[in-house]
Amino acid sequence: FSVAAAAAGASTVSIDLSKKWLDRLPQHFEANGIEFDERHDAIYGDCFDWLARLAKRGEKYDIVILDPPSASVGGRKKKRWSVKNDMDELVALAAQLVKKGGLLWTTTNNAGLSSVKFARLCKTGLEGTNAKLERISPMPIDCSTV
Repeated sequence: FSVAAAAAGASTVSIDLSKKWLDRLPQHFEANGIEFDERHDAIYGDCFDWLARLAKRGEKYDIVILDPPSASVGGRKKKRWSVKNDMDELVALAAQLVKKGGLLWTTTNNAGLSSVKFARLCKTGLEGTNAKLERISPMPIDCSTV
């Protein structure tokens, strides 16, 4: 998502618990003819911690995109995170960073999570904000499951 946003002219902030993935980000930008410069930031760390820090600093963005793994262990004192159980908390933190009139996009690659439950988690995370859930799309047919 960061490369696509940068290709459209946006500044980007990428947060990930995988240093290995973040280290590849400049190469991905450059492979697409985009200079990885001061307009783009790669932050290594727990997104829960960083989203809270950015909100505390008053940071606001036109678009915030959440693309979490289905499950993860790490960060937050090695707590196990699962999109099935914790997406609402992630949405709530990210919603604080969206400018008025901005967008919060969420996605999941968890084929075991129904679009109805995913929508419910997102709605719960948006409670107490001015944001509303606009659309839910089921996983595409080409996303095969085993």
